[in-house]
Amino acid sequence: MSVRSLTKWSVIGAAILIFAGCNSQAGTKSTGDSGTSVTNQGQQGEHAHHDSEHAHGDGANEALSPMEKMEVGLANLSAEDAAAARKQHVCPVSGEMIGVMGPPIKVTVKGQDVWICCEGCRQKLLDNPDEYLAKLNP
Repeated sequence: MSVRSLTKWSVIGAAILIFAGCNSQAGTKSTGDSGTSVTNQGQQGEHAHHDSEHAHGDGANEALSPMEKMEVGLANLSAEDAAAARKQHVCPVSGEMIGVMGPPIKVTVKGQDVWICCEGCRQKLLDNPDEYLAKLNP
């Protein structure tokens, strides 16, 4: 394979990864074995890397304040869900402000609705609900 061909395929591969990296699957719902239900309100994909500072998406929100980004993320939720997410304000798993990475995800754990910032936080919440519920109910 020539250098030119290798470069071309590398660029194509990188473009595919960039466009496929942050996708959204709005409206999925599943129930775990423990009776815990999860509703995906539309998120920006897996974000298990909360310790890194970087932008997501097309850059349109980069000039916005964190509060403005939160409001953009909550815009597609019902008024009731947006109010609940606003009241919680922070993802108990990552510590990220709800909505800044896109629409948050509502997960019902032990009868309580909990808002998380992304799909990457769901399993941690489900694996250790008491730890994260304690952060919301001090």
